[in-house]
Formats: sequence, C-alpha cells, structure tokens
Amino acid sequence: MNVLLPIIQSTSATLIASLRRAWLLFSAVIVLSGCTNSLVVVGDFPQPLAAKTDITMAVVYDKALTEYVYKEESESRARWLIDVGNIHKKFFGQVFQPLFAQSQALKSLQAAEGNSEIDLILVPKINEFQYSSPKETRINVYEVWIKYNMQVYNTDGELIADWIMSAYGKTPTAFLKSKEEAMNQAVIVALRDLGASLTSGFTKVPEIRAFLEGGN
Repeated sequence: MNVLLPIIQSTSATLIASLRRAWLLFSAVIVLSGCTNSLVVVGDFPQPLAAKTDITMAVVYDKALTEYVYKEESESRARWLIDVGNIHKKFFGQVFQPLFAQSQALKSLQAAEGNSEIDLILVPKINEFQYSSPKETRINVYEVWIKYNMQVYNTDGELIADWIMSAYGKTPTAFLKSKEEAMNQAVIVALRDLGASLTSGFTKVPEIRAFLEGGN
C-alpha cells in the first residue's frame, strides 16, 4: 500500500483550491477595473487672435488645480475618474502667451511677493465639474460644464478681482471610437470656450480695468 498517496492527493487538492481562489480574486479585480472609465485629459488649444497687452501675468498652478480629479460617486451612473487638472498648465500657457507681454508659472501666490517684474497673479480654482452622458442626452455625445473661481492678486498679495467663470463643451461628433475619447473632446471644447472668454473679457473685468487704468 502506498502511504504517500493520501498525502499527495491532499496536497494536490489544497493546491487546486488555492489556485481557484487566486483565479477568482484576479477575475474580480479585472471586472472591477473594467467598470471604471479612467481618463487623463489631453489636447491642444489654438492661440487667440488678440492684441498683446503690456501686462506681465503670472499663473499659480497649485495642487488643488493641477491634481484635480473628478470621481463619479453616483451608483446610478457609470464610474468615471477624470484627471481634469493636469491639462491646465498647458491650457493657460498656450492661451496667455500671445495675450500678455510675458506669462510666468508659479507654484504659490507667495512666490510672487515683491517681484517687480510681475503685474498681476491669477489663481484659478475649479469649483465644480459636471457632465451628461449619451444615456442622459439621448444622443451619442457627452456634455461638460466646469465652473471656475478666478482670483487676481497684485505682488503685495492684495486681492484685485474675484469672479466666477463657467465653461461648456460637448463632443463635436457622435462617431468617436470610445467613450473616453468622447469625454476628452468634450472637456477640451469646454476649455477652449474658457479660453475664448478669457481672451475677450479678462481686461474688461471692472476691477482689473480699474487697476490697469490706475497705472498699476
């Protein structure tokens, strides 16, 4: 009689059970990850056709802006993780470069204190991000709304202007390859809408206009 046979059979059964549990766990991870639509927004922005001002502008890119990620919490909607913040440095750089005499990037408002080469500092914040899906719009496009709080300071840290701006965009075509691509395009269109509003209206904000007319 082979006394090793029960031991071998028991070991094999344990190994098979362990492999089955590992496979089930791996399958669950794959299923869960497949239920979330993850997107890092990418794109380009046309340079505005506007007369260049003699303003030296700085923009604060803090973590609240550059690391802003929208997470859909509703159980009745598809799960989305949308990295909206990462694109803003490129956005403001491309929009502001032809608009101002010089545009600088800062990590904090304090970094501009006492800098005589800077006239104004913009601190943009995302207050709200919303979207509607094809299931809700009944057409194969996404719509995006982004609400911003724009704050402008001088180099003494004094608040010059504080106002709200809204940006709207939607997928320009119903024939994109994936829902991630469709959502990405909707966000880019919203940012282009924001860029057009900033180009035409920044120096018309009453407080900023008064500041500039007062000789800085």
